[in-house]
Amino acid sequence: MSEPNFHFCRVAAIALAAALLAACSSAPPRAAAPVAAATAPDTGKTGPGKTGPGKLGTLSGTAGVTGPQLSSARASAEIQLPDVLVIRRYDDVFSDHGKNLPVTVEYAWDYGRGLGIERVYTRDGQPYSQRDLPGQTMNFTDTEIELAFALAREDSGLQALLSQPDLRFYGGFAYRDLDDPGCGEASRCVHVIVSAGADGERAVAHAIVDLQQRKVVHPFFGPDNPGPLSQAHP
Repeated sequence: MSEPNFHFCRVAAIALAAALLAACSSAPPRAAAPVAAATAPDTGKTGPGKTGPGKLGTLSGTAGVTGPQLSSARASAEIQLPDVLVIRRYDDVFSDHGKNLPVTVEYAWDYGRGLGIERVYTRDGQPYSQRDLPGQTMNFTDTEIELAFALAREDSGLQALLSQPDLRFYGGFAYRDLDDPGCGEASRCVHVIVSAGADGERAVAHAIVDLQQRKVVHPFFGPDNPGPLSQAHP
């Protein structure tokens, strides 16, 4: 694909990414009322407990463009994700036996099991309910995107391409295909698109990284991919 066409596709991909991120950020619909804490599954993962979810710190999400708050220079070895990574948190009020119950709702990715989960706590931090969200990809945090960039840069097939100076890294929108063994169930695959030039007009790479496996599953993905260095820049 020519560079102008790639530039068009890249801009379209970024616009699509923003739309997908907005869609993923919405709360998944509830099939039923929250279950009581006594019936909530015990995953053995670290949770807010008595500290209260409001004391866990600020959450951050990203559209996946490198800039002042998002680095593409970190090494993957220095980026360790928790077993359960909280992605979104907000306060709500549930109706419990006819009474209003103030709660805090968390959406998280369970890296131990490879799926999204919802956890609900009372405002004093006591577990109220938990449910699995199979099929939900959810947004990616800044740390996850930095890990995706690092894994792409360190991949043996991409290392030469991504060692060039002044590259622009983009990512943050999910890829899942049940017919793709690398990005099917229990995967957390994300697009990584790299370009160069003053306006990012030169195609460099387009890869798919699975954060669940911490590996690049498709180093040269899609028709807009320029291919290996010898082909892209003869």
